[in-house]
Amino acid sequence: MVQKSVAEINIETLVAAGVKRIYGVAGDSLNGILEEIGKRKDIEWIMVRHEETGAFAAGAEAHLTG
Repeated sequence: MVQKSVAEINIETLVAAGVKRIYGVAGDSLNGILEEIGKRKDIEWIMVRHEETGAFAAGAEAHLTG
């Protein structure tokens, strides 16, 4: 049986929920998540410089795309 990492399970769950983009601040604690996103074509990481910027960007995208 092939074991999956926590990062792989998290990203698979987000993709299954319809998430296309993740806005966030990069850091060592997210290395596993970022590596998993980099392997995939169905979800995208958008790095921002501040948490509030990511929240505003995600909110704006949700507002504009429904």
